[in-house]
Amino acid sequence: MVELRLWRALVAVAEELNFRRAADRLNISQPALTKQIQELEARLGVALFHREARGVAPTDATRNYLPAVRTLLEEAQALEAKFNSGDPSTKINVRIGALEFIAKRHLPVLMQSVRETFPSARISMIAMNTFETAAATADGKIDLGVARSPVTEPSLIARPFQRGQWVVLVRADHKLAAKAKVTVADLADDPLIIFSRRLNPGLYDDLIGAITRGGRAPEVAYQAQDPTIGVELALSGVGHFLSVSYILDDLPEGLIARKVEGVGLDAHLDLVWRRDHMSPVLRHLIDLLSSSVATDN
Repeated sequence: MVELRLWRALVAVAEELNFRRAADRLNISQPALTKQIQELEARLGVALFHREARGVAPTDATRNYLPAVRTLLEEAQALEAKFNSGDPSTKINVRIGALEFIAKRHLPVLMQSVRETFPSARISMIAMNTFETAAATADGKIDLGVARSPVTEPSLIARPFQRGQWVVLVRADHKLAAKAKVTVADLADDPLIIFSRRLNPGLYDDLIGAITRGGRAPEVAYQAQDPTIGVELALSGVGHFLSVSYILDDLPEGLIARKVEGVGLDAHLDLVWRRDHMSPVLRHLIDLLSSSVATDN
């Protein structure tokens, strides 16, 4: 009988389409993952992936049976949870550190899914700024963090979570709304609403520096901790709201988003966890959050 670890390897490679990323996801080395896939191919007697220059592509066999493999792993995970739920000593608490807008967007779904799949598990999300989470995860203060990319701490695994671009929200009746392209130099002409420096001092200073180098120092009218406040203030005419595309949901009528060119900075976010720390509950949370990855190019 094929072990679950081999089925997990198949699913990871099929979803990541890259052996390195799949190995990071499984918290094993790339050679070990390659060996597992080769072992599975030998036991099944069929090729599972086509090797390509940029990664791998699933064969017809993998595409046809991948849903059944996912169901098998989900059932095994649910069975494990049922056994654990009867033993109070197996209770697992998972702590997540993330910005508040992420908690607002994802925490209800995460809690419901964990309660259904792992009745004895508990999760808690701590409001934490993106420059703090990598260190907090490495130190064991939290189990899963959302950190600004790139994450260089060797004890951590990082997986892309949010990918976006810098945008500015302007009123539809403002002259910037009519421009096809908005540059950093344009941002110094009117007051700005921007994220609070407390949320990420380094990124804030770099952003102000980029705008200043584009022409002159901007007038910051308000530093917002909650993106919804920035949207409301921009709509009321206090200033333009400089933000990141993945933060914004549907815009109210009267506001227009324009990509800002020339910033020279990214605001990508990664999921981070320790290489030596994994549990079924933590894996479940990572997979749930990874399935909601936002990419806006």
